[in-house]
Amino acid sequence: MRALLRPLLLVSALLTSTAAVATPAATLLAAGQYAQAFDAARAAGNESAASDAALSEALYRAADPALWLEQAVTAGRAATRAAPDDAHAHLTLGTALCSQAARGGFTLGAYQLSRACRSEYERSLTLDPALAEARAALARWHSGAWVRAGVVSGGRPDTARTLATQAQTQAPDSVRVLVQVGLVAVDLRDAVWARRALEHALERSAEGAQERDLQAVARAALARLR
Repeated sequence: MRALLRPLLLVSALLTSTAAVATPAATLLAAGQYAQAFDAARAAGNESAASDAALSEALYRAADPALWLEQAVTAGRAATRAAPDDAHAHLTLGTALCSQAARGGFTLGAYQLSRACRSEYERSLTLDPALAEARAALARWHSGAWVRAGVVSGGRPDTARTLATQAQTQAPDSVRVLVQVGLVAVDLRDAVWARRALEHALERSAEGAQERDLQAVARAALARLR
């Protein structure tokens, strides 16, 4: 799975909730038919769900993710314009931007995308402080940025640890949070914490294809730890 090769951006792609997405998009997302879910969400005028589906297609299905990432960003921007107080829409948009940044290498454009990603995560968390997925995503932004570029990136390992710990406390049995926390721990070179979080994520029952894809990320991360 190509997604396993991009450690900076992956997991938060699956941190958006699909519970409120109307069928048939929700059914297609649960089945892992992300491209079809995108079309269904677009047809229904649900830009937030369209962004989520496009992002999952980019990370887990598409041979060339660039087009799907652009679709995810475009739909995400439309969603946040239509519903500026929707925390999940900001979370999804942030992840799409981070995904683009990770593909951009060490360039000014990638840096700007990464900063925009962080802003969307922070906006999501401001709108809904109880949203553990947003807290975990922001933790991963800090740990991933630190690993990639150190202090100049703006990423802070202590902030990453604090946010990840808080997210895990908020949602101790969430696959979406646990895998993100595990990867933060990997970034921070805390192998014990990483194993515990990732193994617990694998013990949970996956709710749909997105969480199954997420558990595949956890398995690959655990294999690299051994």
